[in-house]
Amino acid sequence: MKAVLALALAVTAGLGPTDFPLQRLLKDPDAARTFDYWRLRERRGPEAIPPLRTLSYAAMGLKENVPETRCFTDAETEVQAGLKGVESAISSMQWREDRDAAAGAVRRLDQALAALMAGHSSGDVALDRAIQPFLNRARTDKTARGRELALRVAKDQAIRRAYGNQALLGPLSPLAARLTNQRIAVRACRIDADNVAWIKREVRSRGWFEISRYGREAEKDAWLLAQHADGDVTFQTEILTRLDALQTKGETDPKNYAYLYDRVATNTGRPQRYGTQGGCRDGRRFTFPLEDSAKVDQLRAEVGLTTLAEYNARFTCRD
Repeated sequence: MKAVLALALAVTAGLGPTDFPLQRLLKDPDAARTFDYWRLRERRGPEAIPPLRTLSYAAMGLKENVPETRCFTDAETEVQAGLKGVESAISSMQWREDRDAAAGAVRRLDQALAALMAGHSSGDVALDRAIQPFLNRARTDKTARGRELALRVAKDQAIRRAYGNQALLGPLSPLAARLTNQRIAVRACRIDADNVAWIKREVRSRGWFEISRYGREAEKDAWLLAQHADGDVTFQTEILTRLDALQTKGETDPKNYAYLYDRVATNTGRPQRYGTQGGCRDGRRFTFPLEDSAKVDQLRAEVGLTTLAEYNARFTCRD
């Protein structure tokens, strides 16, 4: 890390404090959003930008190309979007147009999601249909705990359905879409962090959302929040132990246990058991390493999952 930072300092030695006032930008979201990042690569070329990103990550107390241990602040988000934007852009005009388009898309998204959570249409019929069951439970569940849980899952699902959603964001160029997704990712990070803190308190003080007491939908909602707690694998492992005991009593869906088992395995660098975790490569879905590929379909059937081939066929991969 010291060598990389030293190289970055050497490459950027010609920049004065007024050229790239990094410390000020990292404290002021408005200044970070309106700063003229293009001048950082003007006459220097796009190769001038990666060292600046390295410096910015160091100033943020994070390591570049390593999973973040916390969510970005608004100012940090704008600095990273600005640097990545000018590195990819082919002209000052294109960068400014795409920067402004991304900012507009995020404003529309925030307005749409606020309307949705208030009981109105987001402007996307498919999104409204997907989120409405959670919002209904947030109003009608028989327990305050269940209502809060449903509302949190509504936010979790809504932000994840925002990526690439033209009905909410409008048509965007590839660069504007990337800049928009950066900001969506920060919003998702904050929602996840808040949800994890909440469900951790709930489960540790009041126990799991057992099916017999809260119903299958609430139990699945609670599992979903744990499934998305990738930044806290210790907590995911704690929930996995709970679900292992509860599935023999019929208090959790065995599929929930299977998905979380694989999530924890993948997050800790171990082979998964049920093949639920994977990615896309060359336009095709692939499965992360398995404990036993010969028995995976048998193991999946035991918890009520379809074959691995059928499961992977459900995914649409885009290069």
